[in-house]
Amino acid sequence: MKKLLNFIIVLLLALAFHSCKEEKSGTINKVSIQQAEEIIAVEGVKVVDVRTKSEFTEKHIKNAVNIEVENDDLNSYLDTMDKTQPLLVYCNKGGQSARCAKILQDKGFTLIYDMKGGITKWEESGREVIVKN
Repeated sequence: MKKLLNFIIVLLLALAFHSCKEEKSGTINKVSIQQAEEIIAVEGVKVVDVRTKSEFTEKHIKNAVNIEVENDDLNSYLDTMDKTQPLLVYCNKGGQSARCAKILQDKGFTLIYDMKGGITKWEESGREVIVKN
């Protein structure tokens, strides 16, 4: 009986540890423009432009979605998203995307890529942007 009780205690502790481990915040990976391009092509991540709607409309990376980091509804919107889908976030130069990456991590997203240099460096490197006509 004592062995059974010890086994149950060990099993419960293992389950508790495992569940805590799964709830741990995700990883933020700072990536270069080259790495971002490769991640988009190979991993099929969701590309998220965290700038304002007007900045996004003016120009953005192909297939990006606009989720404004400054939006009051950001938290409620993030609650509707799949937290297991990898995300690549970018802004103009890197400040807003770093802040957004931290918010995503705190909300439990598991894999976050933060593109260093933002759309500015992306465009300077000669990579394609969608520009408003």
